[in-house]
Amino acid sequence: MAERCYDNSRWSSYWDLLPDIDELGDMPVFWDQEDLQPLRNTPMAEKLSGKWPMTGCHVEHPTQVEELFDTLVKPFCSKGHVLEWEHRTKQQQRCLYLWATAVVSAYSFTLGEDKFQAMVPLWDMLNHVTGQCNVRLHHSSKQEALQMITTKPIKQGDEIINNYGPCSDSELLRRFGFIEHQPNPHNGCEIPCAMLVARCQEHMHPSGGKQTSSDAAHSSSNKVFLQKKVQFIQKHGLVPSDGWFKADVLGQPQDEMIEVVRLLLLTPAEFTAFEKQVDRWQCPLARPLTQMTSICHQVPHIIRAVATERLAALAEPCTANDQASNEHMNGFRRTAAQQVLLIERRALLGLQLWLDKHDSTSLINCSKKVWMHLR
Repeated sequence: MAERCYDNSRWSSYWDLLPDIDELGDMPVFWDQEDLQPLRNTPMAEKLSGKWPMTGCHVEHPTQVEELFDTLVKPFCSKGHVLEWEHRTKQQQRCLYLWATAVVSAYSFTLGEDKFQAMVPLWDMLNHVTGQCNVRLHHSSKQEALQMITTKPIKQGDEIINNYGPCSDSELLRRFGFIEHQPNPHNGCEIPCAMLVARCQEHMHPSGGKQTSSDAAHSSSNKVFLQKKVQFIQKHGLVPSDGWFKADVLGQPQDEMIEVVRLLLLTPAEFTAFEKQVDRWQCPLARPLTQMTSICHQVPHIIRAVATERLAALAEPCTANDQASNEHMNGFRRTAAQQVLLIERRALLGLQLWLDKHDSTSLINCSKKVWMHLR
């Protein structure tokens, strides 16, 4: 933002190459509340607003858009870091912020072992088409070099196609402002880990009625133990880096989601025993972790309940406001919103069916595979 406003910026020619707000308008950060209304309660909208945060997890930008503008951007810019910030109208300030957010989200690269974000002129112009990538990014911090290396022969005149990562249409829309025109193998539904934690907590320790001082102390102890479980699952890499579990287009969930719910539902005694078992299993020459022989019947119940809750939120009857919103949206936004909603609904229904078809033996095998992989 500061460099964009500085007339003598050394990067002026680069800024001129980047798209302006009108060209970035299909990115959801520029959609108004009316446009976003049909997508309420979808992972795309929830990530955009920063709902369901998970400590230690990082959702790729754009996220917490409104909160960051108020708590970070405005205080920073007000200290004089952005030229003539105070002389800009609120609308101009917001537009500049949204432009910078969209550009960093859609055009930056994550580089180095410390995963820093960097703008990379020229290479950031490469498009993404799932399954058709013909180059790979190579970053050498020692040589201070960034290279795009071909992975297959490219004929003269053919497009050089990059890979933005294993992104669903929902993520491609949120982060880059487009969706695939062909079947995307990365499509499916997403379940926030924070939501699973909350529902497991409610199931294990339902609240209701007046609390005595003894009840309050017991509740506090439960929260502390729950936090211990969360720290355990994060320590062992069971939570996705962004805090959201996936299920594919047919509804098959990640094995880690099943194991996380199983661990969250363990009693203190069961969890402590399992924690000790894992510690022994990690020692050199220890026998593989194979002592899991049963799984709580509440595991599929919790996952199914969360899937049902999220599906019901998506399946709310189309209101007059929704109809007006659909008429207000441009062609691309309407098509993209309908596609994202359809994929999410189908995958959530598929997840429910998957749970109905798999018994406790299948689920315990999913949990075992998690630890076999980690080993």
